[in-house]
Amino acid sequence: MIKKVLGTFGSRVFCTLIAFGIVIINSQVFGSSGLGTIGLFILGITILQNLTSFVGGPSLVYMLPRYDTFQLMFLSYVFHIIINIIGTLFLYAFHLIPTEYVWPLFFSSLFYSVYYINSQLILSNEQIKAYNILAIIQIIIQLGLMVLLLFVVKIKDVSSYIYAYLISYIVVAILGFILAWNKLLFKGFTNIFSVLKQMLIYGFTIQAANFAQLLNYRLSYYIIEFCSGRKALGLFDLGTKLSEAVWILPKSMSTVQYARLSNCKGNKRYAKKLTLAFLKIAFVFALCATLILICIPSAWIGWIFGGEFMESKSVIYALALGIVILSCNVILSHYFSGFGKYKINTFSSLIGLIITIGLGVSLIPRFQQMHYSEVIFFMAWISSISYVGSFVWSFIYFIRTAKVKFNDLRIDKQDIKFLRSELKKILKNHN
Repeated sequence: MIKKVLGTFGSRVFCTLIAFGIVIINSQVFGSSGLGTIGLFILGITILQNLTSFVGGPSLVYMLPRYDTFQLMFLSYVFHIIINIIGTLFLYAFHLIPTEYVWPLFFSSLFYSVYYINSQLILSNEQIKAYNILAIIQIIIQLGLMVLLLFVVKIKDVSSYIYAYLISYIVVAILGFILAWNKLLFKGFTNIFSVLKQMLIYGFTIQAANFAQLLNYRLSYYIIEFCSGRKALGLFDLGTKLSEAVWILPKSMSTVQYARLSNCKGNKRYAKKLTLAFLKIAFVFALCATLILICIPSAWIGWIFGGEFMESKSVIYALALGIVILSCNVILSHYFSGFGKYKINTFSSLIGLIITIGLGVSLIPRFQQMHYSEVIFFMAWISSISYVGSFVWSFIYFIRTAKVKFNDLRIDKQDIKFLRSELKKILKNHN
């Protein structure tokens, strides 16, 4: 198990380092306004993926061991294609995406959907290595193509990033299709509408939480652009990306955690032990990583990303508390998801969203009178407060349902012994 976590963590670290290389290039070449445009482009794709995942999203990992695999995959493809078309038209009509990149955004989201659906089948089968390799291939291709378009073909605008992004997902979508479908058996379409009904039930429950969480994460983007413009959004986007890099390990652990709990046949004792161990590790790692991030001088940020991005440091300060807290909530949310208790995550996300809407939207008139640096600072604090609200709900529910005692939350010898034993297994397997 720990071997899979470390493998996933290693691939995430590698992908994150390359992603930061891409961000550095973007910030140096396109500036804060260009980074803001890219932020809106990626946010548009993220919104589409959350909408498509009401069928064929994270619930697939839970459903694949329990229902006909071919029917699940087929229905997922059909639903994703339809929603990508409708969703793109909606975002375009309400000017929520960069209008000059509508078609690249649509095709990027479509191929991302294909890649994502296939990766869920791979993850459900606990083929963590293949899952990680696909992620690495995507980011390497994206970086390579972007460098080629920028410095060889001399396309010095945001389109170089966008087309590199699109092509990279076309490649991994094809590779994922080959890996996912080579063992699938067609058994007909008997009871397919019953399967669709279950997909909608599970999908709606889990995606209601994810979509609320997405709005909680990124509603601030639209508020900032509306009040202060694309430049301010670019500064906020960089500060957010740097802060959210802390989530590398918690998300890596939760990926393995979700797959294991979905296949543990309802063993609550094992689930509690696994979740508590991961929760403690996530907290310690996030706290240490966030403290290091806070200590990085703003002058270094300006030197790496460009002088104007020194102002992004205020976003890091304001987000610090929320980033640590949400690192823990990532583990708790996957505990509930592993048992199909998605409603708990939905309420948790809605609490955070209500806080963001209540504070963020109500302050828009004031934000319009403020300097952009103050706007991004206050929006970051609002995000932190909303993350704390979400965590408190999940944590209280976890303590009650898993019957967690105060002593269970302390890092003790049992946790160290657990890690040592798992590490020894890894070393033994490599010898």
